[in-house]
Amino acid sequence: TMLLARGCGIATASRRAGMWCARRLLASEANKGTGATMSGSSSVDPREIEKFAKRANEWWDTGGTYGPLHRLNYARSPFIRMAACDHYGLNAEQRRPLESLSVVEVGCGGGILSESLAAMGAKVTAIDAAEESIEVAREHLKRNKVVPDGRLSYVATTGEALASENRRFDVVVSSEVVEHVVDPPSFCRTLAELCKPGGLVVMSTINRTVWSYSLAIVAAERILGMAPRGAHDWNQFVTPDELTIMCEDAGLGLTAVSGMRWSLPKNQFELSRDTSVNYIAAFSKAGDRGAGE
Repeated sequence: TMLLARGCGIATASRRAGMWCARRLLASEANKGTGATMSGSSSVDPREIEKFAKRANEWWDTGGTYGPLHRLNYARSPFIRMAACDHYGLNAEQRRPLESLSVVEVGCGGGILSESLAAMGAKVTAIDAAEESIEVAREHLKRNKVVPDGRLSYVATTGEALASENRRFDVVVSSEVVEHVVDPPSFCRTLAELCKPGGLVVMSTINRTVWSYSLAIVAAERILGMAPRGAHDWNQFVTPDELTIMCEDAGLGLTAVSGMRWSLPKNQFELSRDTSVNYIAAFSKAGDRGAGE
C-alpha cells in the first residue's frame, strides 16, 4: 500500500534535522582532502565510490552482496509505478505504463532498478559516479531481453554534472543513495534541479532508528552476511522527517511515503506502513506538468 503523506511531525523535527545536517556538513569538511571526487560534484564521497567500485562485478549476483537490492525491487518498483502514474494520470495496469515519461536514476550502481524502470516503458537515463559499475550495467543490459531497445542508457557521471548540462526529466529516482553522500541537503537540491517543473522525485533510504541499527547493521552485516561489514554507517541514515525538510528546502513537497519491510515467507521486500527501517517517498515539484524529455 502506498501511503499518502499527512505532513505530521515535520515542524517538531526541524531543530533535530538542522542539527543533523550541520553535523553532516562538518563531517564533509573534515573529509576534504581524502581523495578527488568526480568533477563538478559536491556530494560524491570518494571512499564510498571506491567501496562500490571494488564490488562492481557482484551487482548481478542475486545470492551475493547486492542480493537484498534485487529483493528490494519487489517493493520500490511498484511504488514508483504507482506514484508516477498517480502523479501524471496514467494507467498503472498497462504493460508499459511509464512509456510517455523520461526518467533519470541518480546512483544507479549496476542497473538493478534501472532495468526495471525501463521494462515499464520509461525512457531511462541511469548515472553513477563509479565507472566500474556503469560498465557492468552496460554489459548486463546487452543480455536483457525484456527492456525495449533504446529505452535505457548508462552514463558515468554525477547528478551535479548532468544538471549543469540543463538536462531535465519527468521523474527523478535515487534509491539507497542519500545515506552515502557527504552533503545530503545539496544532493536533494540537485535532484530537484534535474526534475522538470511539475515533475516527481522519488527517493528510498534507511531510517535512523534502533530497529534499523538492529536489522540493517547488526543482523544484515554482522550476523546474516546479507551485506558486507561497513556497507552502512548508522549515523548517516536519514529519518523521514529529515528527508522531507531537506526536500522542502529544495522546493519539493511530500506526496506519498511507504515503508518497505522484509517478508520472510516471500523472501523479498514488500510495501508496508512500517517506516522504522527501509522506506520510500515521493515528492512533487511545483509547476505545470508535462511528459517526455
